[in-house]
Amino acid sequence: MTEAATLSTAFTKRFDLSVPVIQAPMGGVAGPRLIAAAANAGALGNLPIWFFPADTARQVIRQTRALTAKPFAVNLRADLKQEELIALAAEEGVTLFNLFWGNPAPSMPAIRRAGGRLIATISDKDGAKAALDAGAEALIAQGVEAGGHVFGTTPLAELVPAVAELAGSVPVVAAGGIVEAQDMVRAFGWGAAGVVLGSCLIVTDDADAHPGYRKALLEAKAGDTVLSKCFDGFWPDAPHRTLKNSTYRMWSEAGFPKSGARPGEGDIVVRGPGGAEIPRYHAATASGGMSGDYEAMALYAGTGVGRMREARSAAALIQDIVAAAAGNLRGAG
Repeated sequence: MTEAATLSTAFTKRFDLSVPVIQAPMGGVAGPRLIAAAANAGALGNLPIWFFPADTARQVIRQTRALTAKPFAVNLRADLKQEELIALAAEEGVTLFNLFWGNPAPSMPAIRRAGGRLIATISDKDGAKAALDAGAEALIAQGVEAGGHVFGTTPLAELVPAVAELAGSVPVVAAGGIVEAQDMVRAFGWGAAGVVLGSCLIVTDDADAHPGYRKALLEAKAGDTVLSKCFDGFWPDAPHRTLKNSTYRMWSEAGFPKSGARPGEGDIVVRGPGGAEIPRYHAATASGGMSGDYEAMALYAGTGVGRMREARSAAALIQDIVAAAAGNLRGAG
């Protein structure tokens, strides 16, 4: 596979990458094919495994390794006890661990025993300081514009400069609403040394997304996302950004009632490939192989919707964004 145009930053140098891009760890749609495609394009693939039992986690790591010889990270939750998954990933040759949703310090003994390196996702200066104190070698600054589960409320334009100043020589990677080259250029102007691509990768052929989810993202307009706690099944009290859909509208028109009093709460809206029933308001997203009313599910999306273009492959998308950003940055220099 042809690698994307190179663009050297403190982040690429520290992690031996060709391009300053991390693929967002999007549960349900970011599987081995997408992680490998990003890695093979010179970016850092990021495989979410925090919700898997050990045997499944080992299997998906091996499936990813069969598709790429490049390094990739595994994504874990900082607020859960994940020592077993850290040790398992290390046994499979993983050395990069992305911790999100809280202070990564409790997981650091297991990461150190594994000979691993920490990349911490943070959403404010306090979180950044805690991650740096824990030994993070890079910070992902997640702005409120991000799709999926969003820990903080600070816009990326404010968060990145504040965190970059605090981080010093530790590279900061910007996450939230980034879908095109101009977004990358702006993030670099704020002090970022890389960007996270998420929603724009869901529409590529390498993602494990339901075709209808891809279509919904491509047809969405600016302002079609909302930050809420609507889809809290499986993960309560966790704010998330999704497209406004029939389930969200049903909930909002009822006055945003709490769990147990919401309209249609017991409805089974989709079934998974194995027949698993997924109810309305569940945190699961629309993956390939699901059947039923995918539109009623959590359609995670960042604020970059409305500016996305369909791409044939993740590699092509990464290459186009990085090449255009590099050209812009050279011109500005």
